[in-house]
Amino acid sequence: MPGTGDHADMTRHHVRGSALLLVGRILSLLISTATQIIIVRALTKVEYGGFAYALALASAGRTLLSLGQGKLLSRFMAGYEEQRDYNRMFGSMVLAIGTIVVTSTLTMVALFAFSDVLIFSAVQDSRAVAVVLILVFVAPMEALDQVFVSLFAVFSRPLAIFFRKFLLSPLLRFGVVLLLVITDASVIFLAIGYVISGLVGLLVYVGILIRVLRERDLLKELKPRKLIMPYRAVFGFSFPLITGELVLLSLNTGGVLVLVYFQPIVEVASYRAVFNGARLNTAILTAFTTLFLPMAARLFARSDIDGLRRTYWHSAAFVAVLTFPIFALTGPLAPQTTVLLFGARYADSSAVLALLAVGYYFNVMLGFNAFTLQVCGRIRYLVGVNVFVALLNIAVSLLLVRDFGAVGIAAANCVALATQNILNQLALRRSIGTGFIARRYLGCYLLIALFSAALWAFQLLIEPSLLLSLAAATVASCALLMSCRNVMGLAESFPELSKVPVVRWLIR
Repeated sequence: MPGTGDHADMTRHHVRGSALLLVGRILSLLISTATQIIIVRALTKVEYGGFAYALALASAGRTLLSLGQGKLLSRFMAGYEEQRDYNRMFGSMVLAIGTIVVTSTLTMVALFAFSDVLIFSAVQDSRAVAVVLILVFVAPMEALDQVFVSLFAVFSRPLAIFFRKFLLSPLLRFGVVLLLVITDASVIFLAIGYVISGLVGLLVYVGILIRVLRERDLLKELKPRKLIMPYRAVFGFSFPLITGELVLLSLNTGGVLVLVYFQPIVEVASYRAVFNGARLNTAILTAFTTLFLPMAARLFARSDIDGLRRTYWHSAAFVAVLTFPIFALTGPLAPQTTVLLFGARYADSSAVLALLAVGYYFNVMLGFNAFTLQVCGRIRYLVGVNVFVALLNIAVSLLLVRDFGAVGIAAANCVALATQNILNQLALRRSIGTGFIARRYLGCYLLIALFSAALWAFQLLIEPSLLLSLAAATVASCALLMSCRNVMGLAESFPELSKVPVVRWLIR
């Protein structure tokens, strides 16, 4: 069963389970990207700017409403299940859901009661205010979505995550957008559709969870009167680490708020149109994180630091190499990608896309350093780094926004992401006894830098067409995969791929 065996067995299960989530993530990204493109092209820049602003606020609400518990729940659930402490395991689950319910209620009451002060004073557009007040209901649903993802990660049900998070939800939103285009409806219709699709997804999650608990024979362990709410353990861990969410807020929402204050709403559109494209660089990392955190918690609980270190670098290199094709198109080859996806009127956003892509890919290359430091108990250090980076991002944004607009915000995000990961990686050296980059994987990272530089030079010197850009990205990505296939251990993790003729040539 997952969660048993040595670090090699757990790593293999992690890679294979994460590979399924990766396939789902890719499908989700394809659907979500198509959805994003249709929305950007269907709405005017002013309408899309207001909608993007509302979604950014909803994203901020999702992050804050759980008070840091959503993403970290798997850390506690895995530990309690390992100890067979089912009363605390279920108690931590109830605590996370209850926290979201309470904070959501308070937030919504405040927003509806003081909407003129909290919303209209920023956007000064009645339709944008209406969109925000509708999409505010998305925030608690997405916060609960994080809780369910953590639960299924602990119970080793990547297929449930695959179906609900990566297939059903994106398809529901895509259907809403198609109806928007077919009926020529307003942005209000789009916002209501997003809320309904989120509610349907939550109901599906509840049904799957009940079935999983029944299959694992855990329902008999659920004894409401004996539940132990681990307040001190959970909040003592999650409250300090909510500063990590402050960094995400400063990146995802802080820049939007600064742009709204200093620049016209069309600058928000220029920034947010390519923002999700840049964050495609984190897609594979996110897929692997879902199962990495509970696995790392189990290894640390067993004091298997050597296993944790090897698993960390194997996962980091795996993610870095597989993400490289996305980085190639969104970083060095951003001009062609931007015009292809969003049209010529967003051509100036290519610089925004490239800067954001560099920051996010740098984050991906160094792996799960923040999560590993959390597991190792380096909480105080993470708090200091997170607060510093959040303030740094806002400060640089304020410094650059007047002269450079959306490009300035993107540059600030890039600086903040790079600074955060360098500081975390320095702390990781002491925590798990590793170099800044492990010697075994140094060649792989040097090749990534070399191929990236070659693509930048290719773009600057030749200014290639779209087809030529795709060809260059494909060649560089295949060459990198073949060069790093041994350290990635593709043949060991996926022996069945060795039977596929073309793939066998790439991985062996």
